[in-house]
Amino acid sequence: MSISVAEAEVDGLNVAGETKLGRIVAASGPQLIMLLDAVAANGSAERDGRLQLGALVKMFTARSIVFGVLTGFNIPLPARQTDQDELELVELELIGEITADPGRGSRRFQRGVSIYPCLGDGVFTATQEDLRLVYAAPNVPAARIGTIHQDPSLPAFVLTDELLGKHFAILGTTGTGKSCAVALVLRAILSQHTAGHVVLLDVHNEYAHAFGESAEVLNPTTFELPYWLLTLEELEELVLSGSQDRAAEAPILGELVLAAKRLFAHETQRTTPINVDMPVPYRLADVERLIDQAAGSLNKKTEPRTYLRIKARLDALRSDPRFGFMFPRVQARDTMVATLSRLFRIPVDGKPLTIIDLASVPSEVLSVVVSVLCRMTFDFALWSERSVPILLVCEEAHRYCPLDNGTGFEPAKRALARIAKEGRKYGVSLCLVSQRPSELLPAVLSQCNTIFALRMTHNTDQDYVRGTLRESATGLFNFLPTLRNSEAIIIGEGVAVPVRVRIDDLPEDGRPLSGTAKFSKAWAHDINDPGFLAAVVERWRGARP
Repeated sequence: MSISVAEAEVDGLNVAGETKLGRIVAASGPQLIMLLDAVAANGSAERDGRLQLGALVKMFTARSIVFGVLTGFNIPLPARQTDQDELELVELELIGEITADPGRGSRRFQRGVSIYPCLGDGVFTATQEDLRLVYAAPNVPAARIGTIHQDPSLPAFVLTDELLGKHFAILGTTGTGKSCAVALVLRAILSQHTAGHVVLLDVHNEYAHAFGESAEVLNPTTFELPYWLLTLEELEELVLSGSQDRAAEAPILGELVLAAKRLFAHETQRTTPINVDMPVPYRLADVERLIDQAAGSLNKKTEPRTYLRIKARLDALRSDPRFGFMFPRVQARDTMVATLSRLFRIPVDGKPLTIIDLASVPSEVLSVVVSVLCRMTFDFALWSERSVPILLVCEEAHRYCPLDNGTGFEPAKRALARIAKEGRKYGVSLCLVSQRPSELLPAVLSQCNTIFALRMTHNTDQDYVRGTLRESATGLFNFLPTLRNSEAIIIGEGVAVPVRVRIDDLPEDGRPLSGTAKFSKAWAHDINDPGFLAAVVERWRGARP
């Protein structure tokens, strides 16, 4: 049974036939409390779905229709008998309004509220036409990512420029469809922008399967990241990590590298000034020769053992085949243009996405590799003068951008923090993907203006995400523990209005390889292949083909 307002007007707006739920009895900013009307309280509205948590409702003002989302139900004094009347209160948050467009005479939805409802004003159900206006496809570049929870017939869109221009995060407990959400968002955007430039840091080597021939997959066997691209801080992290006398060795390493760079620049007739952080080639053989000279000099600044420790560490890195992608055996040459071309897809050549397989990067150098990739992304955008906007996607971002200072990754954290704070000015967008947002560096996550929140069961993570938001409708995040797989709450600049979305399904060949192992299937048969363990050991030891 519905409650209709009979041929009446509310502040000049005709509300004939509208279904009334109740009236406003308390207000505090965007949070309102509605007293449920008697007939609606008897269950008719609940049975037809109008009073579900997260449902959209509307109120009328003199010049607009204001919309809110139901966020909570409450009976302050429950009756002892089932036939006794009770006061039923409903909490709701305002999200936006529909106003007349003076230029076209039509109505359009916009976020924010200019005229607030008053105490006693009626609250009505939102019709399907209301939903279409609120969640309509915007007249700006947008990509479909799913359907609206309240009406699965309505598509959900993200605003491409707002999403990419102001950073975003995709967060959720493992197993909730987070990787599929990342793949879907990227596929949806790149399908409309085939000349895009996206770099994805893939910690588990799971995304190559999702993109196939449309992605360039780089790993230590197919890509070089030569040592001379490193800044002094990154080189120190690589060469002097774990050294007990790092404070004394770092200045010496800087002097040696600068001298080697100047020697190479002189031989190649480079006339511009050289500094220790400039990405120009130099030979490690020159560094070692300078070490031998300094160690045997009578005017040396420190003990020979300090120089010899640096030389021994460099020799160990060069001789380890796992680090061959950083210490190539060929003579030093300037390959920076080719490196940038492959890394940032210039030209795109049908592959707008670069996937960096970090799973095969040795753990000893993972921090440095991530730091170099993040810093080079920012520096390239800076010196290309915003002509090539780049999206950097950081899968499992809590691993190399952690809150805990004791886990290392300091250069990588600084590089990501710089992108988060300044990247928007130079055309660098950041996407953070994490299952533990509470372990992420706050200076980075707080700069994400759009949040895709899949199911989260940990209270610390839920509270942390709420604390990063700067708008109303955060009550939607109360639903985080009960979201189904592939459902998300999206809030921020990248959507027209905060919304609960059912993310579209991906085809089987478009899914990341992130599924949970099927124990019952794997344990149903024995492994009798004699070469199985040998293959495992070879991969384990990092053998190269």
